[in-house]
Amino acid sequence: MKRVVTAEQMRRYEQARFSDGRANSLAWMERAAEGVDALLQAQYPEQTVLAVCGGGNNGGDGFALLRLLTQRGISCAGMLLASADKLAGDAKTNYQRALDCGVRFLDTCSGEMISNYDVLVDAIFGTGLSRPIAGIYAEAIAQINASGKPVVAIDIPSGVDTTSGRILGSAVHADLTVTFQFYKQGQLLFPGRGCCGKVIVHPLSDEMDEAEEDLENVWLVTREDVSLLIPTRPTDSHKGKNGRALLCVGSGAYTGAALLSTAACLRAGAGLTTAAIPGAVKHAFSTLPEAMAATVNDGLDWDETACKHAIALLPQKNAVCIGCGAGEGNILSLVEAALTARIPTVLDADALNQLSKSQILLASMHENVILTPHPAEMARLCGESIERVLADPIGIAQTYAKRWNCVVLLKGASTCISNGTEVRLNTSGNAGLAKGGSGDVLAGLITGLLAQGLAPLDAATCGAYLLGASADTALILLKERMLLARDVIDAIGQTIEGV
Repeated sequence: MKRVVTAEQMRRYEQARFSDGRANSLAWMERAAEGVDALLQAQYPEQTVLAVCGGGNNGGDGFALLRLLTQRGISCAGMLLASADKLAGDAKTNYQRALDCGVRFLDTCSGEMISNYDVLVDAIFGTGLSRPIAGIYAEAIAQINASGKPVVAIDIPSGVDTTSGRILGSAVHADLTVTFQFYKQGQLLFPGRGCCGKVIVHPLSDEMDEAEEDLENVWLVTREDVSLLIPTRPTDSHKGKNGRALLCVGSGAYTGAALLSTAACLRAGAGLTTAAIPGAVKHAFSTLPEAMAATVNDGLDWDETACKHAIALLPQKNAVCIGCGAGEGNILSLVEAALTARIPTVLDADALNQLSKSQILLASMHENVILTPHPAEMARLCGESIERVLADPIGIAQTYAKRWNCVVLLKGASTCISNGTEVRLNTSGNAGLAKGGSGDVLAGLITGLLAQGLAPLDAATCGAYLLGASADTALILLKERMLLARDVIDAIGQTIEGV
């Protein structure tokens, strides 16, 4: 997995490397410029470049880049938004080197000036920005965004908060971002993620050392990670070896949730899948003959009779999912029984809504439990405001996973998954998932993976990635507005083959 850091963590990491003499800031600025130059050579060969530079270290990266471009014969120019007399340190050194090399600096950053260049480089503000952008800097950003030119951001688009992804007044909208050594949280969390385009990490050091070991355990999930986590299936395997899953789902009003979660569990590879459902839902399962449909009462909704019969199905199950489309019927006795049995358990949707009303059950969580809330459900569970949850999804997921001693998968365009010790971020997927049924598919996927023996954190990680990646696969044929949750289920098999 790829490490993800905050602005403060990156600052401490750099200072630790510089203080022990194994690296120096000027050399790292040169390596940063080399990384951007390499990307420009690969993506925009022989095209003219205008670098818009601030007066800090991000500007220093831009000055070094302009020198490298000039040395290899690329027509380029710089635009310095700060006073040259106030430059200091490495930025001042690289500004003078650029002048000595013949780099030309323009007097104004206007749309007319910008139109003379093929590619724009944003070197205004880097990871240290903490104040709202205003004045000449805001004007320059507006000109860059209005230009229609390809934009490459150095380290992070100017105006994006490196840690939270907030927009500090205004921000550059880049097509490509070259960041250094590690991903930054603000590049992976919205709205900042929407300003970054494709993010490429360029190493400044190839060494693993104590400075990196001291960083927080926050990671970006990749396809390669998932391919290592998904279990291989031996040729002589049979259904009994591939996990027994139980899904306590559905109600008269939410038949689709039961079908979607169960179908996703089957697609994830569970050997034997049983859907425990109210009697009124039974007829719908004629469309899903691969699943065993066990009716738990004769009615439309969950009640104490239904819970009693579902509890009787728990023994010998390798994983259980409770809540998808269960409605408002009281299922807390079923949740309590699953927790007591310590079966790997996914609690979703209506199970979460009822769980939020029982502090006793919340205190009964354990390491085999996965909670899959969206931000509003998370706010109800933890007693925080939705705004607080959205402002710090990484911190919220980790804090409450640790407090409740379980895995929390906080859903969103950037999904945050934590067991309290580490956090994994999943960014696969597209806007087509912003429809009813996507959460049911996710819960079913995770349950199927749990049933096959994946650890809860790994099952949640793989489930989140596969949901998003399968939506990306389906999007090849379908537009975002046309994409349905069942299309994602159909694409899961192809996606798993791809990993």
